[in-house]
Amino acid sequence: MFCKKGPLSRGAMCLAVLALALGVCWVSQATASVNLPLHHWAYEAIERLTALGIIDRAMIATKPYSRKEAARYVARALDRVRKDQVAADGREAVAAPLLERLTREFRPELMDVDAVIRAPGESLRGIRYGGRVTTEMDAFFVGGGQTVRFRENRGGEYYVNGENNQTDVRGWLELGDWLSVTLQPKFISNRHVLGIGATNNSLNFYLREGNVKISHFNVALEIGRGTQWWGQGYHGSLLLTDHAYPLDMIKLGSEQPFKIPWLEGLGDWKINSFLTRLEVNRDFPRAKLFGMRISYQPTDWFEIAATRLTQFGGRNSPSQQFPNAIWCNYSQTQGQNQGGKCQTNEQGMVDFLARIPRVPYLVPFPAGVQLYGEFGLEDRVDHPAALAGIYIPQVFPGDSLDFRFEFADTDLERQLTGGANTWYNNGIYDSGMRYKGFPLGHHMGTDGLDFFIRTTERLTDKLTVGANLNYQERARGLPVHEKKREASADMTLMINDRTQFTLSYVFQRIENPGQITSIDPFAETFAAGVTAYNNLLWTTLSIQF
Repeated sequence: MFCKKGPLSRGAMCLAVLALALGVCWVSQATASVNLPLHHWAYEAIERLTALGIIDRAMIATKPYSRKEAARYVARALDRVRKDQVAADGREAVAAPLLERLTREFRPELMDVDAVIRAPGESLRGIRYGGRVTTEMDAFFVGGGQTVRFRENRGGEYYVNGENNQTDVRGWLELGDWLSVTLQPKFISNRHVLGIGATNNSLNFYLREGNVKISHFNVALEIGRGTQWWGQGYHGSLLLTDHAYPLDMIKLGSEQPFKIPWLEGLGDWKINSFLTRLEVNRDFPRAKLFGMRISYQPTDWFEIAATRLTQFGGRNSPSQQFPNAIWCNYSQTQGQNQGGKCQTNEQGMVDFLARIPRVPYLVPFPAGVQLYGEFGLEDRVDHPAALAGIYIPQVFPGDSLDFRFEFADTDLERQLTGGANTWYNNGIYDSGMRYKGFPLGHHMGTDGLDFFIRTTERLTDKLTVGANLNYQERARGLPVHEKKREASADMTLMINDRTQFTLSYVFQRIENPGQITSIDPFAETFAAGVTAYNNLLWTTLSIQF
């Protein structure tokens, strides 16, 4: 149906999809590999090396990606260093320790691509396995008469008054180059970490992540529970982050970037898609969500991607079911999805990343700057949202200080036209683009503003410190809405290659703090006139084996 005779634009879209599908398979061997968990230290290390120009080409905005894909990026950097293609201009003060640590982390995968020399007696194995134990000790004080506070980008978790422990074990197994398995059970000493009131939870043990991935050529099929982050944002992204509870999904896409046959000069592509079923406690129980993302990198310094989410189906829903609902949306013109034939809820986004080199007097930083942004629409009409950021990977020559500023806005429509309460909401799907009450995208939610600053400094090869500042407003379209001022500091100590210790403290001053009071339909209540002073301290010990 998608490629039937019709408008030229639809025919062109069919040709593009066929070309991309051919390119996905244009890889000589399977490359199945376990995914790196979101917020693994390697993501920031690879992003920083890419921004520094040490890694000359990497598609880093679609996460998670696999250990083997990360190793390929590291291999590119090692190859450039060996060929003296990286100038000794002060960047090595940052790059050398990061590259050394990444080389140790991904040594087995680097041996696969002959990027490192195998030691005597060290051989490639058809079966690989590994694991990580992470335990977190928390001491939280949530003030203002509140007992919980949602925790940003933590899989639907809350800060909860008092002391508690969270411990998880993440194990993984790879069989050759075609099958990988991941399992991550988690224990929480206080079950309210995962909900209270409308989002109430009664579990102390739950499965944080668990999936099976099968790969053939460059096509990866993954089934199980997990989290995704689609977009350039660091503190949040408009459409898809790990702020909500992990989703049970079927994922299909390219395992690694690819080139279209006979058009290799056009650059690299990557395709990702997923299908998930949402919770029972919502307006249309077990509603479905389909997402597709196409990423394109025409040159080393620029990346652009398009993402689309479609919510449909569910018990007693007016929309069609899968796959008809998707065909309907992708073949209809603007305005036909929500109130017309398709009866669905949609979000779309275009995002980009551009690396600007050092320019005397204009861009004085040793490695230049990285500019990025996202622009999104609700239901393909005039409900805009935006995110913009700047990242400086090295502020001073020979030093490791970096700097990031990021701004996000889901309140654009209200500011421009007066129309409020659109982002993550919908006229048909009253529970909106949420899972168990949490937005699938940015944690600030509907009609929000978010200003974020982060800087880090490596004091020694093993000790790194960082600091954040955050100002956020949520639900600005309501008579009473929330305002948050936050400052935090963190310290990460690499005890050895396998052991990492983190200490972090957050102070929050929140006016009119909000809590989710209903999921069906979604509602959040703000405590008018209340000011909460929150002090949040936690330590994390992570051991790999």
